[in-house]
Amino acid sequence: MTAPADAVFFEDRPAAMVVSHERSGTHFMMNTLAKCYGYLSDPWVNLDPQDGTINYFHPPSIRDHLLGLATRPLATVIKSHHQAEFFRGELSRICERYVVVVIHRNPVDTLLSFWRFLHRLEWFEGPKVDDPLALARAEPCGSMLRYQTRQYPTIMHRWAAHVDGWLTAARDIPRVVTVRYEDLGSRYEETVRGLAGVLGRPPQSFEIPDREESVVPGGPRDPTGRGQSPDLAALYQLCRATVGETMDRCGY
Repeated sequence: MTAPADAVFFEDRPAAMVVSHERSGTHFMMNTLAKCYGYLSDPWVNLDPQDGTINYFHPPSIRDHLLGLATRPLATVIKSHHQAEFFRGELSRICERYVVVVIHRNPVDTLLSFWRFLHRLEWFEGPKVDDPLALARAEPCGSMLRYQTRQYPTIMHRWAAHVDGWLTAARDIPRVVTVRYEDLGSRYEETVRGLAGVLGRPPQSFEIPDREESVVPGGPRDPTGRGQSPDLAALYQLCRATVGETMDRCGY
């Protein structure tokens, strides 16, 4: 979905870009910025290589595109699933006009949701396998490759690379901030209030958006139709053994 580029504020405010690994609460964060800080989250600007207008492997092209959108105080939220590496060397320039809010989610729930989501799609976005553990162990493939700059041995490693890259960017650049999906769910008002400094104003409300509002739908709870519940304890142990260092970094 693409928003009009002329959706602007009537005062000088930073533009907002929300970044996440797929199925990590992207629209929950976008809708929170709309409810609490007055941004526009529906429609939104989708920063996606499928639009065919930007060389996504040339960071200055991404920079110029984003800065071009924000020549006036852009109210429309930009959505991206890209790894931080796509923006290398350009984030400081981008953040002269943008606040980049990165939302991340624990890998167990992310992979469970991603497994269901992939089965919903008619095209080859990624591996459609029997259970979330098989997805976690699978090598990234299909259209999901458009959001990464290199290959990873498993989708767990892909999740870790995405999160680690953005955590490092947030450490180095003040206008890149990270939010845990779990905190947005359980400590909403405190989490929303914590964005005030970087957004340059207090929240206008603490209204919680409907979780089904303006979201990309997930997939069926039992996409394979076998009537078996996923073994989430085993998935957690697999993630701990494989990407435990990143999980520790996030407090998972």
